[in-house]
Amino acid sequence: GGYAAPPPTGDLVPPLGRSPADAARLVAAAQQLCAAPALRAIPALRAPASLCQPPPPQPLPVAELRPLALAVQAIATLPDSLPAGAALPYLPTAFTVVLRVTHAVATSPPVADPPGAAAAAALREACLSSVATLRRRCAPPADADERLEEASSGLAVAKATLRTSAAASALEVLQATPVASRGLMLRAVLALVEGLPLGGGATAVHTGVAAAAREMVASETQGEAHAALLAFLAAIKEQPDLLHFYLTELLPDVAASVKTGCDRLGAIKLLLLACTLSSAEAAPALFSLTLPLLIHGMSVAADGPPSKVDAELSAVAHAALTALASRSADAFRASVANFSTETRSRMEVAIREEQAKKQRAVAASPGAAVTAAKPKIALKMDFGSFSAKA
Repeated sequence: GGYAAPPPTGDLVPPLGRSPADAARLVAAAQQLCAAPALRAIPALRAPASLCQPPPPQPLPVAELRPLALAVQAIATLPDSLPAGAALPYLPTAFTVVLRVTHAVATSPPVADPPGAAAAAALREACLSSVATLRRRCAPPADADERLEEASSGLAVAKATLRTSAAASALEVLQATPVASRGLMLRAVLALVEGLPLGGGATAVHTGVAAAAREMVASETQGEAHAALLAFLAAIKEQPDLLHFYLTELLPDVAASVKTGCDRLGAIKLLLLACTLSSAEAAPALFSLTLPLLIHGMSVAADGPPSKVDAELSAVAHAALTALASRSADAFRASVANFSTETRSRMEVAIREEQAKKQRAVAASPGAAVTAAKPKIALKMDFGSFSAKA
């Protein structure tokens, strides 16, 4: 008649107890124990400040970085030791500690020495993985019978409310973080809203997240924003409504940064990923936005010798042009038909020069036969891989 604890999750063994109440008390005590490194490294956590008013930035002691990483992972994993309903009361505390630590890590000055830098990087990843763990704990179960049971018991509503509340709190922390230090917090918030359906209070959260991301895209931290958004868009590709929302909210600002931004290549990759993930109905509008920017990114002899960055951007633009033409020939033709005379002329010159360069390379190869060929459209790039490389 004793309490049978569920199987362990991750590397954490469920607390032992003869009743669910015993197990719950052990989880509460273990949370306090695991929070000790965070309280020691970030004394401001002891103050009853709200998440929307995080403590001012301060350096984190290098000696505390590894204990902090273990602490946030343990705090996020401990609720897995309990059944879903019993674990719910312990999730707000876990969210609060993990988000406050994530903010402290995001705003802490970089660590110079290699061992400390490695520990800081491990802590950043621990914060992100802990956020993802807590998000999954609030998500609906995959099994249909379990979903029905949670819906009938009211647990589904409670989990959805907590999920939205946690995302709103994370957004407040993100908004209170200086734009220059938002990289880690943006990734954490995007991990939280990844499984948050549009509707109700969640729509306001998504709108706020998109606005915060746009601020980063328009700043010197746009490289971090592009990398985070690439991973995020790839993660929500099976959620068409959410994907369409973020594409609509973000792409105009991303497109505006292609010509003058400090991460032009990242902006192009983001636009290309959007083109590959978009529906057939959205393709014409996205192609009309993206193709002229690709043409602008192609180097031509009249521009003079390209820099290393410009040469890489030009190579991506050439490959992308052929890939997009193969993906949706109708949308491609419709967009090209609306090109200005200047854009069309630049495209033709760039393609001819690129083809001539390839022919010269073939001719310079020992024993190679030179074969004249017209430029052709061929799929040569998997833009979905950008999310893993950026």
